[in-house]
Amino acid sequence: MGIFSKKEEPKKKEAPKEESKPAAKKPAAEKSDKPKVWHITKRTEDDKWQVKAEGNEKATKLFRTKAEAEEYVKGLKNNNEGSRVVSHKKTGEFQKK
Repeated sequence: MGIFSKKEEPKKKEAPKEESKPAAKKPAAEKSDKPKVWHITKRTEDDKWQVKAEGNEKATKLFRTKAEAEEYVKGLKNNNEGSRVVSHKKTGEFQKK
């Protein structure tokens, strides 16, 4: 059996440290007076129902059935005063109440 020697790596030169500036503070997220609109739609790629806030790219939550999505969105509606729900058919058309 042979003994393997470790290759020594050349030490990296450290870059001169720059004066650190305090990070700019972002303003706290303000609650919008505008009520949210929640959409319940069918996703074609995985055949699941999604609850999605209007204007968002990603779904808030996914469900196997439309009934599960409708039950979930009731809680969202109660937590966001003045918000409303728009249900869609499997085809994507608006569903009348």
